[in-house]
Amino acid sequence: MTLEPPAAQESAGVDMPAPTAAPLVLSLGIVLMAAGVATNMAFLLTGGVLFVVGLGRWISQLLPHRGHCREALVEPALRPRPVVVEPGAVERMRRGMPGYRLRLPEKVHPLSAGVKGGIVGGLVMPLPALVYGVLSGRGIWYPINLLSGMLLPNVGDLSVAELERFSPSLLLIGVVIHATISLMLGLIYGVLMPMLPHLARPIAWGALLMPLLWTAVSYSVLGVVNRTIRGYIEWPWFVLSQLIFGVTAAIVFMRMSHRNRYMAGFLGGLIGGAIMPIPAVLWSLLMKHGIWYPVNLLAAMGYPNPGELSIEQLESFHPTWLAFGVAVHLALTISFGLAFALVLPRMPSIPGPIAWGGLLMPLLWTASSYGLMGVVNPVLQQRVDWAWFVVSQFVFGVVAAIVVVRSEEVHIPPAGRGAERTDYIASDPEAQA
Repeated sequence: MTLEPPAAQESAGVDMPAPTAAPLVLSLGIVLMAAGVATNMAFLLTGGVLFVVGLGRWISQLLPHRGHCREALVEPALRPRPVVVEPGAVERMRRGMPGYRLRLPEKVHPLSAGVKGGIVGGLVMPLPALVYGVLSGRGIWYPINLLSGMLLPNVGDLSVAELERFSPSLLLIGVVIHATISLMLGLIYGVLMPMLPHLARPIAWGALLMPLLWTAVSYSVLGVVNRTIRGYIEWPWFVLSQLIFGVTAAIVFMRMSHRNRYMAGFLGGLIGGAIMPIPAVLWSLLMKHGIWYPVNLLAAMGYPNPGELSIEQLESFHPTWLAFGVAVHLALTISFGLAFALVLPRMPSIPGPIAWGGLLMPLLWTASSYGLMGVVNPVLQQRVDWAWFVVSQFVFGVVAAIVVVRSEEVHIPPAGRGAERTDYIASDPEAQA
């Protein structure tokens, strides 16, 4: 028995919606109108014209006998063959078979758990920022005032002295931004957590340990050796590079550790070190610093007077700096890879939700803050100490994850075997038999 193709398909062609650029013109008009409201009246007028033209063109396509075109069919030999129907029955699921009454997951944390996690994490998160404000000598109001610069465009015009002072309006805006993002990220985490895959122990430790250790060591050493060079580093990209290194080294270690774990750690550090510079070079190209800027920053740690180096010198190619930077990079990556192989067998497993919380929250929060600040107040991007910022987000993510994990779980309706669903079990004919 076969399904014969419809007679219409045997004709010379088929009516299809005609291609049109009207939706694109209409959307471009809307974007330009929105941009014109915030920037210039010329954009508003141009957007209005495009809006009218695009909408009119689109409506005209909907009139009778318009907006369609005749598409010719391909040669009969190239058309799909008719579907051959084979009557039969599927195998019935029986008790004990894989997949019988399968429910994964049986229970999940409710969305309110994510909200609670966001609230508690948001209350704890400012502590590292306040500690930074005290240790740096800028005061406790500095981080809060910088946070308000994510939305207020004029904060970038304030001097450092003004940012260190107490300002009621900036405090109010900063608290609103902080509370909103904390609740939003907590809710996102609560929604995503049941769908996040399991993280293997090496990848969880590699993704968490490497960025924390490497960034902490580099930040501390540069703080003693040369604060000027530390100020040249874009720490969000630096942490992202360490994250890629940690994940890559952990994957290589997992695949080769059955032979010799120290060799696996050596190769993991070597391969991770080869991939790790990619984000740093991409950031340098985006910032128009050139490809030599990251390696020159690394090599500058061994320069006798690195504080005297100019941006132009750091962007130029220097063979000796390149050789020294590559040697330092290799020494660090191989050392971290071997240390990972030595320490990992002694490390406990990290619960998946907490590992995801420590990974996702810093990435989401730092990326959104860095992006918003780059649009609203690019000057403030250079004033934020992003290493401390990432630490605050890490604390937020771990605390929020712990709160979510420790919250009450609920059964998934309607297939859950919850106390309120005993009628479902009783109505199962096989269970009754």
